[in-house]
Amino acid sequence: MYEAIVYALLFFGGVAVWLPIYYYMVSRWVGDHVVKRVETKDIDLAYLLDTGGVFDELADRVVTLFKQHMLAEMGQLSRSAISPGDDGEPLDAVGMGIEASGQILKSIGMKKPPAILQYKLAQVLGQMMDSANTAGGHDFQPPPEFGP
Repeated sequence: MYEAIVYALLFFGGVAVWLPIYYYMVSRWVGDHVVKRVETKDIDLAYLLDTGGVFDELADRVVTLFKQHMLAEMGQLSRSAISPGDDGEPLDAVGMGIEASGQILKSIGMKKPPAILQYKLAQVLGQMMDSANTAGGHDFQPPPEFGP
């Protein structure tokens, strides 16, 4: 028990000592060294910024990573919305919309429709249902030629 406390104190004590040393001394040394190398043309900063595309490539990777995570989360959310709860409750309106949109997309030939597409189609179906139910602010009445 006491060993864990001693190790924790040593770790946090070491961090408390080394962090200010790095922040105030080592980072400045590294910064000064890089600036000197750029000034002496050892590092071609124009190449890194413009031609090399280092920062553009980094930004593209970050955006791609965020997009992949967002799509994965959307897929998990749509699958959890589709599946009924543990107590066997029926699907709610959101789950039914996502399920219906998935079935529509599968019927037009998509084997495994993306979750974001299912979600967007479910939104459109929901808006269509809302507009049909509240046409002009009152209940929808069919035209007279469709019945008495």
